[in-house]
Amino acid sequence: MSVEQSVFNERYRVIDRIGSGGMSVVYRAQDLLLGRIVALKVLHENLTEDEGFLRRFQREAHSAANLYHPNIVTVHDIGQERNRHYIVMEFVDGRTLKQLVRLQNQQGRPLSIQQALDLAIQICAGIGYAHRANLVHCDVKSQNILVTLDDRVKVAD
Repeated sequence: MSVEQSVFNERYRVIDRIGSGGMSVVYRAQDLLLGRIVALKVLHENLTEDEGFLRRFQREAHSAANLYHPNIVTVHDIGQERNRHYIVMEFVDGRTLKQLVRLQNQQGRPLSIQQALDLAIQICAGIGYAHRANLVHCDVKSQNILVTLDDRVKVAD
């Protein structure tokens, strides 16, 4: 059975793929227990063979799960289904900062100075909160900054 047709731990039903990176694939899923839509980040199986990497992944996931800030994606759950390790996060309805900037430029209206400053302040607020909690975000880039439809920032990953 493919991941796209999976239910993880009889709780998270995969709906569709919404993104991918070098370490994982992210799916939109439904939490069958609570009835809400979530983001399900599934670590590539070949990475689970490296015990050191897997320990770091789990330690960072636990650390992120203890962060509560309006500009950081909330981690709801961490788990494992057979050899597939995953993190369940808040689903953010919107787009990445990279997508937003590209769209604005394609439409011939780049971000205004005020909008850029507002987004930057929110990004710094989220990352600053994580740093004060001794968690360093090692992959800050526009693809890991989510922007909701009403311009609220959520730092992810």
